[in-house]
Amino acid sequence: MSEEVMSNELANPAHAETRYFLDPDQKIHNLYPTPLYQSMVKNYDGVQDELKKTIKDNITFDMNECWSSHYLSDIFFKLNVCEEYHMQVFLAELATHLQDYCKYLNFNGNCKVTESWFSLFKKGNYGHLHHHGSADISGVYYFKTNGEDGNLFFDSPNPHLGTSTVFYGMTPRHEIKPIQGQLLLFPGWLMHGIQTNTTDEDRVSLSFNIDFERTY
Repeated sequence: MSEEVMSNELANPAHAETRYFLDPDQKIHNLYPTPLYQSMVKNYDGVQDELKKTIKDNITFDMNECWSSHYLSDIFFKLNVCEEYHMQVFLAELATHLQDYCKYLNFNGNCKVTESWFSLFKKGNYGHLHHHGSADISGVYYFKTNGEDGNLFFDSPNPHLGTSTVFYGMTPRHEIKPIQGQLLLFPGWLMHGIQTNTTDEDRVSLSFNIDFERTY
């Protein structure tokens, strides 16, 4: 190893600690997976009651005229509803699922919900393809859905696969049908969107971003 490479690794200990050596006896390696967490909440009644009261007592939905695709509890994303309205039941539930997710990722650290908001999808509403910027982990909880009011979809984080005839089939758009009481966690940088609600019923969800303390 050259002195230049060694000095660069020492200057970036996080990089040096996350090197993995592939097993020479394994023929196929799936490099750089994108883990997504999907689970029903355990305290369903408690979470539903808390969110129902929070929405009834505090939330007014508006639409941002710039992209006017669905309604939000805060069109500027400045209000952290979980913190502002002391949603302790939901936060306690979230903590247990976040712990499971991080255990799979082999990661441990202090974190905080930095942003959270309610989204309302009426008939004809949808969600643009987007990501959540620098958020370490993002997620959504389905408070009210009939399961047919627009799937959540994810696009491949590796668009280069699509340029190859061989690997093109590994880049399909993945969809998740919403289920009331379901919680999803995923990397904040993962591109995703919501299909159009073609039903006559409203859908309401709670979205959030989580950041971890930097240790490097």
